[in-house]
Amino acid sequence: MRCERCGAQMKSGRENYLYDECGLDTVTLMNVEVRRCRECGEYEVDIPRLDELHRLIAQEVASKKTRLTPKEVRALRKYLGFSGADFAEVLDVTPETVSRWETGKKQMSPVAERALRLMVFVRAPIAEYPLEMLAEIAQGEAVPLRMKLRDSRAHWKAEEAAAA
Repeated sequence: MRCERCGAQMKSGRENYLYDECGLDTVTLMNVEVRRCRECGEYEVDIPRLDELHRLIAQEVASKKTRLTPKEVRALRKYLGFSGADFAEVLDVTPETVSRWETGKKQMSPVAERALRLMVFVRAPIAEYPLEMLAEIAQGEAVPLRMKLRDSRAHWKAEEAAAA
């Protein structure tokens, strides 16, 4: 395969890739195909089943036992397809409140956070809703969730997830 930028031959290999395109800087895709150009440094990442991957990321974040970080709130809102104004309307808050949640100027109320987490599961096909898990969410400081996700050819799988 040739580089689209300079036309040189690209070298393909498998490596771990920090997938910050999802809006989070804590998601690592394990052993994915990456093509790199030795001439100009351009690279391409082959990410199979992107919708499934985004669903898994959203469900992993919504399932964590600590409060959501501002980046996670924004990523979940975007995963659900809401604009800031539409999201505010659904949660019966002002768009400015949503902006404050997403910039870290204000923490989401526990009720709004639980509603956001539930929306992730209602919109995604799962067998059961983790209502008991929502009651166990730790109060206090928000901690980002670090994820390592692996493509097993049949589906994406969470290999490891831990609060940072």
